[in-house]
Amino acid sequence: MNLTDALLDSWDRQCRILTAVASRITPENQGAKPSDDGWDLLTQLAHIHKVRWEFLRNVAPDLAEGIDDGYAGGWEEPVVDLETAKSNLDKTAAAVREAVRRGLENGIEQFGWYDNPVLFLQHMIWHEGWHVGLIFLALRRAGQEPPQEWEEEKVWSEWRIEVWEG
Repeated sequence: MNLTDALLDSWDRQCRILTAVASRITPENQGAKPSDDGWDLLTQLAHIHKVRWEFLRNVAPDLAEGIDDGYAGGWEEPVVDLETAKSNLDKTAAAVREAVRRGLENGIEQFGWYDNPVLFLQHMIWHEGWHVGLIFLALRRAGQEPPQEWEEEKVWSEWRIEVWEG
């Protein structure tokens, strides 16, 4: 596997993790928050999408075209329902992947606000990992924390090849 394929694979893995975590969010628990003053679960998903969309507009505007940002007038109020939020994540996942692929294959050094496409990708993965942690915390506070076996299968096994024995 070459470096470009390995980096894109890391993004695909991150997206599978986020999709799995998002599947734990339902209409019944979407209002759960990681803290009393935190964002609810629906807003966490909408925010991840909005960040992808905003940064795509900077690094590959053509890939952001036709994708709704999911918010009403800025960053304060998501206007999407849960299924739309999940669908939006699929759209921006593909667009971020394509932007990074293009940047790497074309040898682009300056990549929007980033020194290179790899730093853009790392920022996206780090940002989403932060929000996945907040989502898990909100689920825990709502009494719906995923079991360790689920986390191992759906999250940690995406990053490593060892078999977890529990």
